[in-house]
Amino acid sequence: MDYNKFTEDLKAAHKASQAATEGMQDGGTANLDKVFIRLPRARETKVLEAIKAAGLYCRGKRRWIGDGYMIMVSSGQASVRDKAVTVFAKELFMNGYDVSAYRQMD
Repeated sequence: MDYNKFTEDLKAAHKASQAATEGMQDGGTANLDKVFIRLPRARETKVLEAIKAAGLYCRGKRRWIGDGYMIMVSSGQASVRDKAVTVFAKELFMNGYDVSAYRQMD
């Protein structure tokens, strides 16, 4: 796995999600939405370093629908977070990553 490319792809997805939510009202149901990405055979320490280098947060590898990483992509708490997660996941998917949007109402 090319961890530098992964970092750059995360940065690009984050930038796209920020642009999509700029100026948006953050109304609606508060949620804990995140992006879940599966990276088989990738080194956890390297993945976490790449996520951090992209300016994002992930506690560590999790088990949800397989092993992967739950990445927080927005500081919003309702509709802004929902939109940010949707855009971020779509950007990564278009770059060939195995990614899903994790949805959870608070």
